[in-house]
Amino acid sequence: MFSVRSIPALAILGMALTPLSLHAADTQPLGFSGSGEAGYNNSTGNTETTSMLGAIKLNYNQTDHEFKSLFEVNYKSENGVKTQERYLIDLQRNNFYNPERSYYSFVAAQFENSRFENIDLDTTLSLGLGKDLYKTDETLLTGEAGVGYQSTNFTTAGGGGSTDQTVGRLKLDFNHKINEMVDFSQDVIYVFGSERTKLETNTGFNIKVADNMKLKAAYKYRHNDKPATGTKKTDTQTTFTLIYDF
Repeated sequence: MFSVRSIPALAILGMALTPLSLHAADTQPLGFSGSGEAGYNNSTGNTETTSMLGAIKLNYNQTDHEFKSLFEVNYKSENGVKTQERYLIDLQRNNFYNPERSYYSFVAAQFENSRFENIDLDTTLSLGLGKDLYKTDETLLTGEAGVGYQSTNFTTAGGGGSTDQTVGRLKLDFNHKINEMVDFSQDVIYVFGSERTKLETNTGFNIKVADNMKLKAAYKYRHNDKPATGTKKTDTQTTFTLIYDF
């Protein structure tokens, strides 16, 4: 899935995720939580289509810091021909600096392999600051700003070679509880540098169907102003998935 070029990045990430807290050691029990998300569609007839989306989120939480991770797989084929294959790993550690946990620093890393965008491996390492911009019992708006380093390795079909750049990273994350059954979420992440700029937005509605289970309808928009050779600048995706919280 990932090339050997990812090894140095993983080593850097390992050092970056070493505990950074300025607080005294937390005596609370360690807390783990997570969710699994899956969607599958298969159609036959004049066109045979199979699509699959799977994602796992794992979170580790303490009073003064948290660790968040996302592992995502996206696959699609038409008439036996693969038309989409994308793998994503997203990792982030936040360190909080006040009892309300409204102000924090972060270290983040993202690894992406997308064969049909002719990307062998896209690695982004970043660090910065985050803050709750607006918070009520029903609504939370969080903003992040940071800097980092991005390295992109292209497949042979995408022209081969690689590009590296220093990047800025901006993110807004909005969540609103409409009622006891329905939640709305919207995030926007903007990564920009001298070589290329990427924008991604995720819009979703979560509908509770059981104590630990939700139905999710989501729309993803991704734009790369300088994509690999032979690929388009913009990708969109509409998904319907089932989420199980644990």
